[in-house]
Amino acid sequence: MLQIALGIAIGFHTLLVLSVIPPYWWYMTGIIVSVVIYYYCRNHFLFWFSISAFLAALSAEQYLKKVDDVPLNRTNLTINVRVSAVLNENIPNTYFEAVVIDAHLPSNRAGISLSSSHRLLILWPDAPLLKQGQIWQLPVKLSRIVGRINQAGFDAERHAVSRNIHGRAVVRVSGSNIPILISNHITWRQQLFDRVTQLTNNMPYQAYLLALAFGERSGLDKDDWVKLRDSGTAHLLAISGLHIALAMLLGWVIGVKLKLLLPQKTLFIWTPMITGLTVALIYAWLAGLTIPTIRALFMCLIIGSLKTTGAYWRHWQVLLVTLSLSLLLAPFAIYSASFWLSFYAVAVLVLFSVGQRYFPLAKIPHRTLSTTHLHASFLQLVKIQCWLLVLMLPLQWLWFGGISFAAPVANLFAVPWVSFITVPFVLLAVMTLWLPVLSSILWQCANWSLFPIVEGIAWLEGGWYGLSTSYQPLLWSVIVIVLGATLLPIKRFKWLYLSLLFLSVMGILKPSKKPLQWQIMVLDVGHGLAVIIHKAGRAILYDTGNRWQESVVAESTILPVLENIGIKQLDYLVISHDDSDHAGGKALISEKFSPQYSYSSNYNDAGYLPCIKGQTWNWQGLRFTVQWPMQQVSRARNPHSCVVRVQAENQQGPSLLLTGDIDAIAELMLVKYTPRLTADIVLVPHHGSKTSSTNTFLDHVKPSLALVSTGIFNSWNLPSKTVKERYQQRNIQWLSTGRVGQITINVDDESYQVRTQRSMTATQWYRPKWL
Repeated sequence: MLQIALGIAIGFHTLLVLSVIPPYWWYMTGIIVSVVIYYYCRNHFLFWFSISAFLAALSAEQYLKKVDDVPLNRTNLTINVRVSAVLNENIPNTYFEAVVIDAHLPSNRAGISLSSSHRLLILWPDAPLLKQGQIWQLPVKLSRIVGRINQAGFDAERHAVSRNIHGRAVVRVSGSNIPILISNHITWRQQLFDRVTQLTNNMPYQAYLLALAFGERSGLDKDDWVKLRDSGTAHLLAISGLHIALAMLLGWVIGVKLKLLLPQKTLFIWTPMITGLTVALIYAWLAGLTIPTIRALFMCLIIGSLKTTGAYWRHWQVLLVTLSLSLLLAPFAIYSASFWLSFYAVAVLVLFSVGQRYFPLAKIPHRTLSTTHLHASFLQLVKIQCWLLVLMLPLQWLWFGGISFAAPVANLFAVPWVSFITVPFVLLAVMTLWLPVLSSILWQCANWSLFPIVEGIAWLEGGWYGLSTSYQPLLWSVIVIVLGATLLPIKRFKWLYLSLLFLSVMGILKPSKKPLQWQIMVLDVGHGLAVIIHKAGRAILYDTGNRWQESVVAESTILPVLENIGIKQLDYLVISHDDSDHAGGKALISEKFSPQYSYSSNYNDAGYLPCIKGQTWNWQGLRFTVQWPMQQVSRARNPHSCVVRVQAENQQGPSLLLTGDIDAIAELMLVKYTPRLTADIVLVPHHGSKTSSTNTFLDHVKPSLALVSTGIFNSWNLPSKTVKERYQQRNIQWLSTGRVGQITINVDDESYQVRTQRSMTATQWYRPKWL
């Protein structure tokens, strides 16, 4: 059993390292070889590893085929879809997931093939009240999903594959093309959700109750998420394994009582397990059968079977079999944060139990309620929380870029309180929905029980600490020390620790490589601009990306990248001009990073220094010289963009020209008033629009590298093919963030090296190869 489960788990994890899907004959060869080895050596591992790797590749191939069915470019068509997500009637529904039923294709799009196996993420501005199960006929603009790829921040492509989503559709209403409701059939889950929403409408913690009952968290606002993140308690609002286990326990108790009323036959010994699994399955169904609930269901099934039959498995065996079963059911779960956090947290608990078994730090007296027992149990809980804090560091940093140091304290009280007080009230309230008066009372009790938790975590706001990549060696060192001190006691393995100490000292004393002079980071922000100048742990930001009605790109992209490189405060913030795609995030950036100096060509920007020709400042050996505009204006538009040239103070080495959105006239004026203006690296003006990048400008500046910041599916079809050809005719290297992701340039005294995110790290098999 161990070899089988291990082979399946590792086989599916091969998806994480594949940049392309190998041909099937590779897997067939591996399966044949493993069969031969199994025949002679009875080795189950290789056989099941080959089988699961083949199944993983087959699933990936099927996913890519469905993605290929979606048009490469945005295409207008009409589709019939079924709403697949539970939606909150109190929250405006802009984005939702849907399953395609069929498509009405125009005559010139006969090659498109959409079926009921395709899942889409749909954007519907000003959508009516939507319900899970409804079928709508929608006029949409359909396209594949292409995310913004940076060294940190939200990854839409990985999120799509983790959710098994194949495309993105934007509802377009014009003339006779209007959405039509075909079927108003609403699922039971949505009906239950609506009933609970009505019963809890006047309760202050309604959003928390809906999250605990249905896993639906759209009612939580940004302030709620900040509190949960800072306190490290966000996991409590995902219906976790502990909550499913409580549901299983409730059903088990019911089954035990029921078994007493049944004939004493062997068949009925399974009654507690059947009732327990039924209650747990219903709760998991209410939560939408998410990855943590599926993991918990499998564990309940295994543990319940072991309990009923009297068999014995070790904790890690249960975890390993659960892992393999979960991957067989959902291979793409490995791209989900909830998968890793769920299994890793259980693995930490298993590891803790192993350490306590072989190297106990304190013994807890059994079956007593003495002060000593309570004190020892409390210390045990404290140790568990500390273990989770330390050993979860890598995953917390990888997925969220930081950690909450308040988490052990918050979870020490919040986990048992929510699990053993709030969740039982929620379960009973759901089970009594057919008795509205009783259900309302139970919901109110659940709401009251959340008061000390929600109000308590508010006191922990600010407990979140962002961790940069420079902390990665420290993270692993702490983990090694904790594991070593627990599993390998110093008294027994002192020579091992002395050897590690010696190697660490040698590593510290090893001469370091020559540090980079400075770094240019052109972020992939879609249609917009954000450039970071980074040197020696400090940074300057030029422009802040786009802004929409409900969000800013700075929050999902610029903030995570700045935190990833360890920036707590900006030295300078430069806003080229007032257009939303350049200045959309300046308020957020100013609030979060408190720039020491801010520059703008708009004299109405309070607190900003004038960004006009002649302004210069020196920063860590670099000189920043403003080349344009000639004067400030009341509303800085494209021609008034702040143009800045960056080079070493001694005017040696590569130089950079930041151009904003200047147009042809501004380019000609710039060349006229700065006849000696040159730059090795130039930011393509106005995202490659035809209104900029004149022949005169290019011949004057003479760049060797051109960087253009734009989205792959922007509404203006930028960059212009004509402009791109103009650069290429002069043998100027051309890079677009829309196609290569974030562009990072390492600059030294004499040269520069370019690397792009899609060529360096974002090379997985599900990335669009056609870019």
